Amino acid sequence: MSDQPVLVRRLSNGAEIRVLQQPWAERVGLCLRVAVGSHDEPPAYPGLAHFLEHLLFLGSRHYAAEQGLMAFVQGQGGVVNASTQARHTDFVFELAAEQLQPALLRLLDMLRWPLLQVEAQAREREVLQAEYQARSQDASCRIDHALSQALAAGHRCADFLAGDRASLPLEQTVFQQALRDYHQNHYLAGRMRLTLVGPQPAEQLLAIAEEHLRQSPGCDDEPANMAPAAMLPLRAPRLSLQHSRAGLYLGCAVQLQADGLEQALELLLDALQDAAPRGLLAGLRELGLCQQLLVRVLYCHAGQCLLRFDCGGAEVTRGTELRTAIQGWLQSVQDDPNWASRLREWHQSAALRQLVASPLALAQHLQAPQCDEACTLRALKNLLAQMTADDGWIELQCSEQPQPDWPAGGLSLPLRALPACEPVVVVHRDWRLPLGDALLQVKVPAVAVLPAVRLRHYASVSAGDPAALYWRGRLDGEGAWDELEATLQARIGDIRQRGERLGIVTQLSVQRESWTLVLQGVARLLSGFSAQILPLLLAPIGQRVEPASQGLLLRALLQRLPVLCEAPGELELQGMGVGFSEREQEQLAQLCTSVEPLLALQPVSGDGGGLTWCQAAQPGGDAALLLFCPLPAVDAYTEAAWRLLGQLLQGRFYQRLRGELQLGYALFAGFRQMQGQRGLLFALQSPVCDAAGIFGHIRAFLDEQRESLATLDDTLLSGCRTALQQALRPLQANLPRAEQLWQLHLAGLPEVHPQRVREALTALAPNDLLKAHEQLLRVSDWRVLASGAQPPA
Repeated sequence: MSDQPVLVRRLSNGAEIRVLQQPWAERVGLCLRVAVGSHDEPPAYPGLAHFLEHLLFLGSRHYAAEQGLMAFVQGQGGVVNASTQARHTDFVFELAAEQLQPALLRLLDMLRWPLLQVEAQAREREVLQAEYQARSQDASCRIDHALSQALAAGHRCADFLAGDRASLPLEQTVFQQALRDYHQNHYLAGRMRLTLVGPQPAEQLLAIAEEHLRQSPGCDDEPANMAPAAMLPLRAPRLSLQHSRAGLYLGCAVQLQADGLEQALELLLDALQDAAPRGLLAGLRELGLCQQLLVRVLYCHAGQCLLRFDCGGAEVTRGTELRTAIQGWLQSVQDDPNWASRLREWHQSAALRQLVASPLALAQHLQAPQCDEACTLRALKNLLAQMTADDGWIELQCSEQPQPDWPAGGLSLPLRALPACEPVVVVHRDWRLPLGDALLQVKVPAVAVLPAVRLRHYASVSAGDPAALYWRGRLDGEGAWDELEATLQARIGDIRQRGERLGIVTQLSVQRESWTLVLQGVARLLSGFSAQILPLLLAPIGQRVEPASQGLLLRALLQRLPVLCEAPGELELQGMGVGFSEREQEQLAQLCTSVEPLLALQPVSGDGGGLTWCQAAQPGGDAALLLFCPLPAVDAYTEAAWRLLGQLLQGRFYQRLRGELQLGYALFAGFRQMQGQRGLLFALQSPVCDAAGIFGHIRAFLDEQRESLATLDDTLLSGCRTALQQALRPLQANLPRAEQLWQLHLAGLPEVHPQRVREALTALAPNDLLKAHEQLLRVSDWRVLASGAQPPA
């Protein structure tokens, strides 16, 4: 585990920089936070802050949009994003460490000198309109919005600030002035905090950040941080929302005059959701009040916070009983002396979680305010005291029963206030604060009854790196894929949460005939954790669990796409570990009844059947489609040509379908692997086009590319080739190396395959790209997963 210190520096212009070295990282992660968000925008123009965030990517003084941050980072195989919250706006990216400076230059240029061209604004407003429609229909967003209606009148949490055509009058001079004023008044260095995490020494990261950020203009004076409107007293503590799925949700609004609220909330939420015996969740299950408890922070600023409690399995009419039980637990643990020990364990667990976090995730984590133990415990005491009172609690009942329209700002809701409910008495319980995790405290023996296992180990390349463990087993059950997947996910829910507390990342994916479990974390913990979680996955499927509601439609389809690419046939339990010592390998061997070399699976070849179309039902709303085009051959030269083709098409796909045709706001294009098959993936979610139409647009886009490929600029080709070769370089860190080795195993490819692809890239000529494009258009084995039916031939 890294014990590298976080270096902090505040510049003369007011900007703050925090950097951390992650020696085993392959990439660098950056988060630049501007302390201004949707609650700071002019009330006359809801969504202006979010709109500006989008516009900043559309060209700046020194970089046109096609050379800007998004194009540059994506061209380097990295990730880039931004988000507007109530009180801050984040800009993030992660890419190869050596590309940090050119990416940072582009980021700072677009924040300081955006073009804000009206023509670009008109196009981007349509993107926001599509996002507004999606968010306004999203089930979880509507619940968030309904809970916020209980707050005292005047608080901006109650307003829906996504932005749409009506709230963004581009044609008005006064709006354009407000947009520029908002940018000029808030996007200043004194309101910025830049966090960086990468493999470079911290001093080097600090020097790079300081060199460029010091040129940003500072504030003439401290920004006026006006106190937000009061959350309390509540105007409607009990509400009923017309919703497609029945459920019970609780909210809790808190107002404190103390520092350390963010850390106190993290500590409290961890304890509230702990499924350990004699804890809150275990007691709620025994009382029959709910089966799952998910608590999230919807808002936190200036001593105010709004919490959301998702009460899985709770009866809609038992909200008062459930709230009273939770308050009983809060009252019981309010003065528990073990909170200090729980906090120390929380810090220990946090260090474990940081070990497996990506550079970008760590950079985002460093944005959190720092607070010592005494400050956190004081804030926790105040927080518990206020939550034991009744004045901040909200009850939201969701059912299909029609409700009148509630006058909510920016979005109407079928919602009404319910009358006050008589107090109830819940049976007294001997509540306890869960403390001490067995996996942390002692060496847990790896004991489990497992079938014959094929297990292969790869040694760690870099010291101190987290380990990775892959398991793949046969799916023993009958029924619809989504039901089986939901059953297994529910079955491991408690143990997954325990693992997450200890920095064990658990990823379970379920296909038609198999499941794959990926564990990442401290090597000494993974054997004992495997002994607890594998029997849950290997047990026969019994009781069905209703599939969870999906979020973004495109993401839901992407989770199902591997089902179309799975190789049929029997599969026994197999495993692969990277980064385990000899002693830890022995512990894993004791877990298994036999240890043999891992046999490679044979890649699935196309059957020459042309187009395979699978429809996934999705009621109402947007349409979405995924098109996966498998490689026609598995040799390194073919893969190199298709990877380069995907790199070139990625930016053009985004520009054509999103920028020019305005078809949607969620899209993807590039080289991907699905199960054992590699190929090109094209994806789009659209509010204006059905699935058949999306397919037609993607097909037309692919047909149009031959001319541009035939006249390809040598400089562009060379840049894409270099970026791909960099992405395929030998990996040193355990986690990305383990993922690469596992994907090679699934595809039946040798460990040297990436090096062969790199060598093939060097020899590629423009004619090879034209040949790859012709292979792509033959439609020999295209796989489509869509929310609608296939168009007629």
